[in-house]
Amino acid sequence: MLPYDILSASLREAGVTAHGPVGGAQLRDACAGMPRELASRLCVDRAGGAAGVALAYGEGPAHGDPGAAWSGHAGPLARLARFARADWYAELGSRLKAAAALCRTRLRDAGHDPGAPGEWRYFVNSRLPERRLALAAGLGKLGRHGLVMLPERGSAVVLGLLLLPVRFPIPDREGEPPSRAFDPSCEGCGACLRACPTGAIKASGFARELCLQNWSSVPGSLPAAVEEAWGDRLYGCDSCQEACPRFAPDPAASTRRGCLGPGLPAGWLAAASGPEIRAALKGSALGMGWIAVEALRRNAALALRHKTSP
Repeated sequence: MLPYDILSASLREAGVTAHGPVGGAQLRDACAGMPRELASRLCVDRAGGAAGVALAYGEGPAHGDPGAAWSGHAGPLARLARFARADWYAELGSRLKAAAALCRTRLRDAGHDPGAPGEWRYFVNSRLPERRLALAAGLGKLGRHGLVMLPERGSAVVLGLLLLPVRFPIPDREGEPPSRAFDPSCEGCGACLRACPTGAIKASGFARELCLQNWSSVPGSLPAAVEEAWGDRLYGCDSCQEACPRFAPDPAASTRRGCLGPGLPAGWLAAASGPEIRAALKGSALGMGWIAVEALRRNAALALRHKTSP
């Protein structure tokens, strides 16, 4: 077997069925807009290529951990977007780690030099341009809402990347470079444009400054239009995806990592201290260091206001 065939088989065995090759030149072209120091620190300039990957997520657990800090707190829930109801990022990362270890063993058995484990680096929800690299890997097309849409699942996926050692070169695809234009099959629908509560999705493009997801983790006051449309959300917004006829969470998807359920008690979040919230959310999709606790408490207060308003 060729080295990439060994990698592909290893990814499938580790549960990463959606993947595609990104050649070295494609990788560096996609990352050309990154600060040079950051690209060097992430070893982009020392990689022979990469595998762009995606993992489909499901609806998430129906209930959170009964032993969680907020267990027993009554009152309305502040709603979580599906991708945050469990830590699908950590799940994909663990599968990439397993695939890399399996691939190194198989390469060695086949007489190839797999390199040191540290030369195999995986990234999920990172500062790398994962959407652009997913397009370069041929995983799907760009939807009008700005998310990568896979043929079977639409945008119900989290994205990642496995960087490969320089001794493991991936040839660049022949022919036209991957298109970053919108997927023609979703252009005429307009469902996501109509469903967006703030009008962030426009026929001319995407206005990030109006996107509710964009404000989920940012502390401070919200623009008036964003605050008015916030509703009962805690983190993330599924409105455009729910309206998309191609959005199809995987009913067979499962993970035990960071299971929060469909929402968290808004009253507990609004009243709990920062350290209490950090400790309770550790190991979940909301436990990331860049998600401000102050933003979560503000979001919970807005959800409470929405739930109690006439």
